[in-house]
Amino acid sequence: MSELVINKKLLDILSTPMQILLYINMMGEGSLMDLVKISQMSWHTIQKWIPILEENGLIVVREEKTSVGTAKKVVKLTETGRAVVEKLLELNDTLKEIGK
Repeated sequence: MSELVINKKLLDILSTPMQILLYINMMGEGSLMDLVKISQMSWHTIQKWIPILEENGLIVVREEKTSVGTAKKVVKLTETGRAVVEKLLELNDTLKEIGK
């Protein structure tokens, strides 16, 4: 997991789907439960936005089998998703500068 520090000012102005993209970027790749934990968002919120982010080509979702044989969904950014996150990180840097 990345040690990136997201400026609270950025989180205050970003929509929930854009925040989710930042958290997926921080994870690199992870399960939906990992995403719930890192983002501290509700399971319902994550489940609501993941299909929309996928439909818009910003993330890919695949199913993996766990060690006990159940399925879990794993998410990661697409190239387009990474490009969007790069812009969000530029905004994050700008907001850090404003706060100095």
